[in-house]
Amino acid sequence: MQTSPILLSKISGTKKRLSESVISDSALSWLSLCSLLVILAYASRAITLGGSFGLITLDIPLVSLPFTDRGAHHFAEKTVASISSSTLIIAVTPGEMIFGDLVAFTAHRDDVRNKFIVPHREGSPQVASLLVQADEWMLDRKNRLSIRADGLVVVLPDPGVPVAVISGIVERLKSSQKFTHVMLAGGVL
Repeated sequence: MQTSPILLSKISGTKKRLSESVISDSALSWLSLCSLLVILAYASRAITLGGSFGLITLDIPLVSLPFTDRGAHHFAEKTVASISSSTLIIAVTPGEMIFGDLVAFTAHRDDVRNKFIVPHREGSPQVASLLVQADEWMLDRKNRLSIRADGLVVVLPDPGVPVAVISGIVERLKSSQKFTHVMLAGGVL
């Protein structure tokens, strides 16, 4: 049986197509050169590394005497005000502000008659209401017990209160011009 010439030409075309290389010779030579360089780089790195790793002891020189700072010895800071047992303390919680003097939050911590509560309204602290009640409280203490307000206020925020709320309260207390110093404290309660 004889094969048709059309079939022979198709077989010949397929053989030619299959015998052609997919990668050109120049691309194949570049690929082999790059792989050889990678192998040589890895081998040179493996040869230069030591067989063991460890700590190297090192002596760091230290100055035995501290340098004298002449400017620091001539500066003396004088106290302007001191926190006393009658200093106003404002504890800020997520639901309310509690105020009283320092003794109310330390020595007489469990006594509920020496602390005053100003609840938040819709989650917003009512600083204006707090200032009015604190003024009345300080005036009553001045008249009854002869305790003068020292112009200081310490704000004790609860960790659950956002920083923006605390900074707003502190700013409002400063702008009221009723206090000489507004201090922020933490970790006391």
